[in-house]
Amino acid sequence: MRIVGILVVLGSVLGGFILSGGNVPVLIQPYECLVIFGACAGTLLIGLLPHQLKELQKKSLGAFGKSKYSLAASNEMLQLLFHLAIVVKKEGVIALESHIREPEQSAIFSKYPTVLHNHHALHFITDALRLQVDGAVAPEELAVMLERTLDTHHEEGAVVPGSLQRAGDAMPGLGIVAAVLGIIITMSHLDGPPEEIGHHVAVALVGTFVGILVSYGFVQPIVAAMEQENRDEGNYFEAIRIGLCAFAEGKAPVVVVEMARSALYSYNQPTREAVEEACKALRAA
Repeated sequence: MRIVGILVVLGSVLGGFILSGGNVPVLIQPYECLVIFGACAGTLLIGLLPHQLKELQKKSLGAFGKSKYSLAASNEMLQLLFHLAIVVKKEGVIALESHIREPEQSAIFSKYPTVLHNHHALHFITDALRLQVDGAVAPEELAVMLERTLDTHHEEGAVVPGSLQRAGDAMPGLGIVAAVLGIIITMSHLDGPPEEIGHHVAVALVGTFVGILVSYGFVQPIVAAMEQENRDEGNYFEAIRIGLCAFAEGKAPVVVVEMARSALYSYNQPTREAVEEACKALRAA
């Protein structure tokens, strides 16, 4: 859908330009683009740490893929919480020790691949359960620790979209820089024919055009998509946190799942009936 959006932006802008009698080859100015995109890349290199640059690439590409925090992922997460709670109810919390020590080999976690392959979610769950298996913290202490963990994770996750947002905000200004350089070049050709002067002025204005278009037509929407993914991730983890806290307080498995389910956004929230059916199947297995 987002790729379609990019095509709509390009089609609308270029279509309007062509229908107005514009000459598209005039817009192809690689040196203007070098000034704008090169300077923008430089600002990111200045402002981000090496691992954050890798995260920027990952999240930018991820904005065009499927979200990891979908309705299906939420459903799996709730079933996992129920499964873990059922095991504890039947066998005691110590029965989870082997599962949380090597979750990749666990007969429980292997049934829920969206959680198993989500590094942060897997470790968030297993670390919380390990504290309970060890008897290291009381339920109220666990709630505080998990909340602090999520706050730190969300603050760290907001750095990359924030940096890209600032780079996008700077692109119209960098477009003006490219335009000013083009005007400087134009001034050295004032003794030329009007057609030559007009061409140089047009090339200079392309810099401003590219900077504004890329900023508001592409970078800002990508940032919005990254921020939406962060919000969905935060909501997903908050539901896990609520479920784990209910789990630590000794709530019944169905209550653990319902408390977690109720915390999810509506578009990622399975219906109560669907969750109940899945839990019945797990109970019967």
